[in-house]
Amino acid sequence: MAVFLGLPYVAWVILYCAVTWGVFGALLGAVTPSLRAQMGVSFQQVGWLMAIWSAGGAIGSLLGGAIAKRYPPQRLLVVYTTLVMGALVGVLTAPSFGWLAFFMVSIATFETALFTLGHGLLAEMSDDPEQRTRIIGLVDVGYSLGTVLSPLLAAAALLADPNWRGPYLVFALMALALLAMTLQSRRLSSVGFRTELQHADGATGTPLTPLGYAGLLREPLVRWVLVAGVCSGLCEWGQNFWFVSYATEVLGLHAQSARLALGFLMAGMVVGRVWQAFWHSRFSMEQKIQGLGVLATVALLVVWLLPAGAPFAVLALCNFAAGLGVSVAFPILLGTALRSFPQEAPRLSALLMLSFTGGAQVAALFMGQLAESYGLRSAYAVLVVGALGFVVCAWRLGRR
Repeated sequence: MAVFLGLPYVAWVILYCAVTWGVFGALLGAVTPSLRAQMGVSFQQVGWLMAIWSAGGAIGSLLGGAIAKRYPPQRLLVVYTTLVMGALVGVLTAPSFGWLAFFMVSIATFETALFTLGHGLLAEMSDDPEQRTRIIGLVDVGYSLGTVLSPLLAAAALLADPNWRGPYLVFALMALALLAMTLQSRRLSSVGFRTELQHADGATGTPLTPLGYAGLLREPLVRWVLVAGVCSGLCEWGQNFWFVSYATEVLGLHAQSARLALGFLMAGMVVGRVWQAFWHSRFSMEQKIQGLGVLATVALLVVWLLPAGAPFAVLALCNFAAGLGVSVAFPILLGTALRSFPQEAPRLSALLMLSFTGGAQVAALFMGQLAESYGLRSAYAVLVVGALGFVVCAWRLGRR
């Protein structure tokens, strides 16, 4: 708990940002029925909205990583949050689906840029790789908390007013609180990134020169980290996207039971992230993702091989194990890369977020095409391959 209690004010701003981002990320699914009924939006349009929302996140990652060190962090925190508030006004007043999509993408862009900036600031709070990874892991804890709170906030808002914009009004109040936090100049004026001289090599004292995106992509370690990110994103989001359909259509589980079993996936992820952030472990970062990767692989393999009529308890247990297996991939992979390139925290965060987004797109598009052509059982095998790929990447990173 010491890592939590000793955090500076800027870290609390970033953690609260993570909570709000988790809330926003899960709101669309919660309001989709009301949105479709009140705006006449089709399922296809909702699908496109989700896809371009992800694209906005990708743009925000690159934007945040590219300019994070060019301007004072407090100025960027205020600007990004103000732009989010402006886009939220657009969401709350959008007269058509086209405008709604534009403003939703804008929120995703600026929230992700804010998230990337936050990762960079948190990464520089400690030079110890394990401690740094645990601090970064707090962001995942905050995000998970937001995703858990989101459906509850949406349900309460829709109960008070059935208009689909109600939950986004609640989110606007949360974002307004974030803006107020970023305006605390006295507490944030001294916040900044280290210079190249401060990032000097510990052995030679030579300043570590920024590599840029192109330079980072030429590094073998970074490439292995990014491939691992794609595999982890594929497993996490593939299970999120397809498990309910797979369990109902292939395994014959009742839809409500399948949704309940899927809830154990998030439970496993929350447990893993809390463990990573708050409890010291005798295992190294590489050992953690190797072991957890094997756990996720076994869990997904069991789900893929289960016959129709499999008991709910087995599916719930497998989901919990799969969630635990992928829970801490992001902070550990980022921490692994930062150990070699500490001067590139914002760009590494951006690249890793893009790799996870790429994995999610593979899960959505490639698995969807396979399911359409060959059935869900065949498509589900992609998750097993992705988990095996993650284990291979973790093994290679452990050998470096």
